[in-house]
Formats: sequence, structure tokens, C-alpha cells
Amino acid sequence: MTALDIGANNLVACTTTTGEQYLYEGRELFQRFRETTREIAQLQSKLRERRYSSKRIRRLYRKRTRRRDHAQEALCRDLLERLYTEGVDTVYVGGLTDVLETHWSVETNAKTHNFWAFKQFTERLACTAEEYGISVEVRSEAWTSQECPQCGSTDRTTRHRDTLTCPCGFEAHADLTASATFLKRHQNSSSSGLRTRHDVSRQRQTKQAVRPMARPVRLEWDSHDWLEVSHSHRPKEQRTDPSTVHRDGNVASGES
Repeated sequence: MTALDIGANNLVACTTTTGEQYLYEGRELFQRFRETTREIAQLQSKLRERRYSSKRIRRLYRKRTRRRDHAQEALCRDLLERLYTEGVDTVYVGGLTDVLETHWSVETNAKTHNFWAFKQFTERLACTAEEYGISVEVRSEAWTSQECPQCGSTDRTTRHRDTLTCPCGFEAHADLTASATFLKRHQNSSSSGLRTRHDVSRQRQTKQAVRPMARPVRLEWDSHDWLEVSHSHRPKEQRTDPSTVHRDGNVASGES
């Protein structure tokens, strides 16, 4: 199983029970979204009285939406292919309602709703996950961004940019830590429903505890695809089309 922490500076932070972590960075995407929004606002301010839009403004809105939707679709596909390879069949997504009520700000609202369109993203994720036989469940992630996994404190931790620190000595990436805490929180209650495509011994080990984390895989958007930061100069490896894969893991014959 895996848990996702969704934001805007980092669009998705993912932790799996197999010990993998993935971080999809979104600062550049949000910056471009904000620049287009400012351009729209400037054009609207120049409209004649009683006019609210124009062909150029509508074109910019469509361009902004297409750019976001393209990045969303590619992210869902890239992430789910990785999770499918890992043998994950359940994805927990943090619901934002209780988080926004506690930590609401104008910028947070703009990023999670206007820019990343949280509800649309989760629906797209669930729809794509169905192709891979992976279920998506939205659960509360309240306080996972403040909880120290080392001592359990939620009121003494401090977040600065992407780093979460605690007086007990803990220091790590805030969003990846949140996703790991979120996963651990729901793991025991959901372990009875866990089914992977790996052998029984691995399944039992996965149920017992989240494995030690490997080095996180960081990905950035290049307007066409999500590329691993440390290997962005290399072409991405060819992915397997899930429609050509049988449940036994064998690849079907014929062209994809």
C-alpha cells in the first residue's frame, strides 16, 4: 500500500510499504500558473465597462487549464506505473477538508483548489488507478504534517520551507515525512485488505511494518513528462501499457 501527501510546492509526496518514496515537485508549474493568472487579471482590468471577458482572456484560461490537466494526467500515469511495479494495490490520499480548516490561508487555497484542483486530481487518480487494478481511498491526514515520527510531538515541531524539525533532534523533508506518517497511521487498520502481486513472504513482511526508506526519487515537470531530477538528461525508460499486462504479470502479445 502507499500514502500520498498532496500539496502545491510539492504536488505529490508518496511513501510505500516497500520502502520507496517519490516526490513530484511543483514550484515551477505553480509559478507558470500564477503568471498566466496575472496576465488574465491585467487584461480584465483593461476591459470596457460591463465587459467581463475577451477572446484573448478565454484563450489564456484554456491554455492554463490544458497545461495543468496535462501535468496531472502525466503525473497519475507515471506514479501509478511505479506503484504497479512495486506491487501496490491500495493508495491512500489525504483529504484536505480538516487540514484547510486548521491551516487555511489565501495562498494555500489558491494552490490546492485553483491551481492543483484537488478534487479533480483525486478523481483522475482513481480513474487511472482502475486501469491498473489499484484502489484509491481518501482518508483524513490531520496533523501528519506536524507530527514528529521520532517522538510523536505535534506542537513542538517547526516547518521551514521543505524541512520539518523537532527539538528531539529529528529533521527531514516535511512532505515525505507527512506521507510516511500518514501511511503508518492507516496501515494497521487496513492491513487485512492488503493484497499484492508479490510472494507471500513479502506480503507478510509488508503487513508488519513500513520498510526502511530508500533514497527518495525526485521528479520535475519539463512541460511534456515527469523526469527524475538526477537523470533528467537521460530519456525515460519505456513503460509497460497496463492494457497489455495480464493479471499473472505476463505481457500480452501484439502491439500496444
